Amino acid sequence: MLKYKCAIRTISPYLQARFGEDAQASLKVKAGTKSKIDDDESWKKLTYADDKGFYVPTMQIRESLVNGGKAIKRKPYGNFKNIVQSYFRIEEEKIYLNKKEQDYLNTSYPKRADGQRVTLIHPAFNPGLELIFTLIVSSADIDIKTIKLIFEKAGLECGIGAWRAGGFGRYELAKFEEV
Repeated sequence: MLKYKCAIRTISPYLQARFGEDAQASLKVKAGTKSKIDDDESWKKLTYADDKGFYVPTMQIRESLVNGGKAIKRKPYGNFKNIVQSYFRIEEEKIYLNKKEQDYLNTSYPKRADGQRVTLIHPAFNPGLELIFTLIVSSADIDIKTIKLIFEKAGLECGIGAWRAGGFGRYELAKFEEV
C-alpha cells in the first residue's frame, strides 16, 4: 500500500451541486405551470458546507479519477477504470476549500423532463483553488507515471462538481509526492 500527498489546482470555475431532497423538491413543479424561483437563497441547498466552510466531497475526486482511468488504454486490452475503482482510495472524507463564502453565484436554466426551464443557481469558485488530500493506492503494480497520467486525463477531460460537460471543474495536478 502506497500513500501519496496530492494537490490539485482548479483551472476553470468549480460549481457545487448537492442534489439533496430539498434541492430536488425545488425543481419539481407541477407540469404545465410556470416554474420560478421565489427564494433567492435557493443556492444554499446545493452547497457542500459545514461549520468549517465549503468542501469538496471525496467522491467527486474519486469518480473523476475513475473516469480518467477509463480514458487510458491498458495492454493487452481494456483500460484502468476497474484498477482505479479497486485500488485507489482517498483518505479524507471532505476536502476543504478554506473558504467560508462562495466567489460568485452561477445561474443556469436547465430543462425539466416536461420541457419547462427552471432557474438553477450554483455556488461557484474561481479557478486557482488548491485541494490537498492523501491518495492511497493499495497495489504496488501501478507505477507513478500511470497515476499521474490518470490525474491528467481526469482533470482535463472529466473534472469535478457541476456542469462538467460545459467545461467547469477542470483541474491539474499541482503536487504529487510519496508519503
